[in-house]
Amino acid sequence: MEGVLSVLNSVMNWVTSLKSAAMIPIFLFIVAVIFGVKPGRALRSSLIVGCGFVGIGAITDLFFTSLEPVTEALVLKYNLALNVIDVGWAPYMSAIWATPIATIMLPLFLIVNIILLIVKFTDTVDIDVWNYCLCFYAGALVYVTTGHNLLLACIGVVLSEMFVLKGADIIAPKTEEYFGLPGISFPHVSSLSFLPVGWVLAKLLDKIPFLEKIHADPETLRKKFGVFGETVFIGTVIGLVVALLSGATVADSLGVAITMAGVMFLLPRMVSVLVEGLNPLAESISERMQSLLPGRNIRIGLDTAITIGNPSTLAVGIVLVPCTLLLAAILPWNTTIPFADLSSIPFMLCLITPYVKGDVVKLFIIGLIIVAFIMLPLGSLAAPAISTIIQEAGIFSLPEGFGSATLVTSFLDGSNPLSFVIWKILELIGKIF
Repeated sequence: MEGVLSVLNSVMNWVTSLKSAAMIPIFLFIVAVIFGVKPGRALRSSLIVGCGFVGIGAITDLFFTSLEPVTEALVLKYNLALNVIDVGWAPYMSAIWATPIATIMLPLFLIVNIILLIVKFTDTVDIDVWNYCLCFYAGALVYVTTGHNLLLACIGVVLSEMFVLKGADIIAPKTEEYFGLPGISFPHVSSLSFLPVGWVLAKLLDKIPFLEKIHADPETLRKKFGVFGETVFIGTVIGLVVALLSGATVADSLGVAITMAGVMFLLPRMVSVLVEGLNPLAESISERMQSLLPGRNIRIGLDTAITIGNPSTLAVGIVLVPCTLLLAAILPWNTTIPFADLSSIPFMLCLITPYVKGDVVKLFIIGLIIVAFIMLPLGSLAAPAISTIIQEAGIFSLPEGFGSATLVTSFLDGSNPLSFVIWKILELIGKIF
C-alpha cells in the first residue's frame, strides 16, 4: 500500500510541477481525444492554447514583478506595525502540498467531478489542476484545526468543489458573453468566493441615482475622451501615479507606467490567441458530450487568469494597491500587513467585472468594501491556522523588514469567504464530535 501511495504522490508532484502552459495543453489534448476529436486537430489546438498561456503567463509575471517593488516601498512608507504579514499564495500552496492529505486530495477531486457530472449536479469538466488545488485550502485549514481529522478535511475539499462547480455553472452564461469565451466556465475558488458579495453590492449601487447614470466602462471612456480614454493611456497614468506615491524616482515611475500600459494592452491579445485554439476543441467536446449526455451544455473549467487582462479589472486592481495599504493602516480590526498578494487583487475582481459591465467606478467601490470588510479581517483571523500549515511543512520564514510580524497569511487565498466558512463549520463539528 505504501508503494502505491508513493507512486501516486510522485505522479501528483510531477503534474503540479508543470506550468499552466504545459499542463493545460496536455490535459486538453487527452480530454479532446477521449471525446472523439481527431488527434491532429486536438494537437494543433492544444499547442495554440499552450502558446496563449505562455503569453498570458509572461505578461502576468511582468505585471507582478513590476508591482512588487512598488508595493514593498508602499508597505515601508506606511510603516505598518502589525503582527501578521501577507506572504502570498505561493508558500501557502506549497505548504498544503507538503501535508499528508495532499496524496488523496487530487484523485478525490477528479472522482467527485466525474460523479457530479453523472448525477447532473454540474455541467463543468474542470481540466485545470490549479483549480483543484484552490479547493484544498478548506481541507488543509480543517486538517490542522481538528487534530488532523482526515475525514473532515476531505469533506471540506468536496464541499468546496461542489460550490465552485455549481457556481461556475450558474455564472457561465454571463462570463461566456462578457469575456467572449463560449464553452468555458471558471470554477476558481479565489475569484468565485467574492462574487456573491460583489453581485449584491452591484445591485445596490445600481439603485443609487447618480451611480446608476455613470457609465465608466472602457468603451464609453474611449468614446467620451478619445485617446485619454484608451486602455494604454489609463494604464500609463495609473502606473505612474502609484509608482510616484511609493516614492520611486521619476525614471523608475515612467518604467512602471509603460509596463502597466503594456500589460493592459497585450494581455487581451494573448487571451485571443488562447481562444483561437480553445474554441474548436470546446465546440467539439461540447458536441460529443451532447450526444453522450443529451440536453446538457457541458463546459470546460479553466483558471480565471485568462480573464484578468480585462482593462477594468486591471485598472481597478492597480488603484486598489495603495488604497488597501491605507485601509490596513487605519482600520481598527485589521492586524495584517498586505504585501505579497497585493498584485493578485485582480483575481478578486475579475468575476465581479461582468456584473458591473466593466464600470470602473462601481468596481472600485465594490473592491474597496470587500478589501475593508472581508479580505483584511478574514485574512487576519485565518493567520494562526495558515501559520500552522506552513510551520508543519517546514517552510515558515518571514520576509526581512517586518520585525513586528509573528504570524503569516495569504491576503487573497487566506481571506476567501468560501474556504473560511467551510473551515469554521467543520471545525465546530470537529469540536462537538
